[in-house]
Amino acid sequence: MIAKLSALVLCLALPVHAETLRIAIPSDPAYVDPAYFGSTSEFYLIDNLYPRLAKYAPGDAWKWELDAAKSVDLSDPQNIKFELKPGLIWSGGFGELTAEDVKYSYERHLNPDLGSGIIAEFKLLDNVEVTGKYTGIIHLKAPSASFWTATMVFTTGAIISKAAAEAAGGYFEAVPTATIGPYKMKSFEPGMKIVLDRDQGWTGTPGAFDEIELIPIADDNGATIAFEAGELDFTTLNALDFDMLSTNPPKGGVVKLAQSVDPFWLGITETAPALQDIRVRQAIQLAVDVPAILSAKSNGKAVQATGLAAPGTLGARTTPPMARDLERAKALIAEAGAEGTTVRLDFVSTASDGSNATAQIIQANLAEIGLVVELNGQDEGTFWSIDSIRGTDPQLHLKSWFGNPDALYIMQYFTREQIKSWNWEALQNDEYEALVDQARTTIDEGARSNIYQRMQEIMEASGDFLFISHEAYTVLSRDTMEAAYLPDGRPVFAVFRLK
Repeated sequence: MIAKLSALVLCLALPVHAETLRIAIPSDPAYVDPAYFGSTSEFYLIDNLYPRLAKYAPGDAWKWELDAAKSVDLSDPQNIKFELKPGLIWSGGFGELTAEDVKYSYERHLNPDLGSGIIAEFKLLDNVEVTGKYTGIIHLKAPSASFWTATMVFTTGAIISKAAAEAAGGYFEAVPTATIGPYKMKSFEPGMKIVLDRDQGWTGTPGAFDEIELIPIADDNGATIAFEAGELDFTTLNALDFDMLSTNPPKGGVVKLAQSVDPFWLGITETAPALQDIRVRQAIQLAVDVPAILSAKSNGKAVQATGLAAPGTLGARTTPPMARDLERAKALIAEAGAEGTTVRLDFVSTASDGSNATAQIIQANLAEIGLVVELNGQDEGTFWSIDSIRGTDPQLHLKSWFGNPDALYIMQYFTREQIKSWNWEALQNDEYEALVDQARTTIDEGARSNIYQRMQEIMEASGDFLFISHEAYTVLSRDTMEAAYLPDGRPVFAVFRLK
C-alpha cells in the first residue's frame, strides 16, 4: 500500500505532435519498484509499466479486469488459481512472463532482508505454488476476500521479472530494466523528463503514441498555463480549479470533476512529546475548522469525511462528521496544562492546490486554543521519504493517500509494526490490531463493513486522526483525444486514444 500524495499528478499530450503524449509528474521517482514506492510519480510508473494478474479499469466506476492473467479462479478464497496469457515478453531481453515471476514477485515481500514497504498487504500470503509454465496457485494462510480487492488488483499486485530483479541486485531504483506493456522506459533525465517509447516486443493492443514524456511539474497553475499554451493535453488538478475552468475552459479543453476514494486527513502523532496527552490530541480534533479547509482546498467540491472509507464503499461510516467545538477544545488544553505548547505541522507545499492555505487555517485554529504551530512545507519527494520520516520526529502532518474501494488497503497500515514506516500517527491499540487480522479473513461483506466501521471509531477516539475529506479533482483534457483514467483521475497511459 502506499501512500497517495496531496500534490497532484498530471497526464498530458501535445496535440501538434500526436506521436508524443506528455505527462507531468510532481517529482522525480526514486524507486520504480513495487516494494518501495511511496511518491505519486512512482505510483503512476508502476501502475503503467508493470503487469498484474488483474487491475482496475478506466471509467467512472471501480471495476477490475484481467491483465496478465488469461483466467483467475476465485471460487476458493484461500487458494487463488491463475493462468497467465502466453507470449508476454519482458523488455530488456529478460524473456517471457511465467508463473515463476509471479511467485518471485509476491513472495519477495515476505523476505525481511528486502524491507518491503508493503509487507502488511502480504501478511496472509503463505506461498505461490507453480503448477506449470503459466499456471499457479496463490496459497493464503486463511480465506480472504480483501486480499484480492485490496492488494492483487491494485498497484501493490504488480509483477516484476525475477531474472531482471536478481540481475539488478534484488530491487529496482528509478529505472526498471524489465517491464511489460505497450510502453517501456527509454531514458531518464532527473529534473527534466522521463521518456517512454513503444515496446516492440508487446503483442497486445498497441498504444496510440510513439512516445510518452513524463515531466516533473509540481504546480497546478503551471500545468494550467502549459495546457492553455498547447504544450499539454491532459492534467489532473485540484478541485479548486473546477468552477473557474468549467465556466471558462481553455480553448480545446474539456473539464470534468472526479470524486475519488483518496482520503485526506490530519495525522496527530501520539508519541510526540507535545502530543502524548490524549486531551491535547482531542483538543486539536475539536479546534480545526474542517469546513473552512474544504472551502480553501476544494472550493466545497469535497465533503467532510467521517473516516478513511469513502462514501458508498464498504465500511463507510454513516455517523455525522466531527463538529468543531472551540470551547471544549480550550478546556481540554487548560486541563492538560498545554497552553503555549509548540508543535510542527508537516505538509506537501504547492502554490496552487490549497495545501498552504489548509496549513495556515490549522495554524490559526490551534492558536485560538493556545498552541503554537510551526509550518514545515516540503516538496513531495522529501515529505514522503520513509528514510526522512524515520530520522525525524513526526508531530502533526497533513496526508492524502491513494485510496482503494476496499478500505482495508489503507487501514491495515496503522499497526505497531508500521510505526517506523507508514503509521506516523503511532496508533497502538490491541483491539484495532485484532480487527485488522479479522478483516483480512472475513468473507462476508456485511461483517467486514462492521469491522471497518469499528476500526475507524477507534482511530477517531484515539485522538490520532482528524478525518477531513476524500479528494475531489478537476480533470482537464484536450478535446482531440479520448482520455483514459480511473474514477479518481489517475491516467491509464496505454488506453489514451486520439479522436
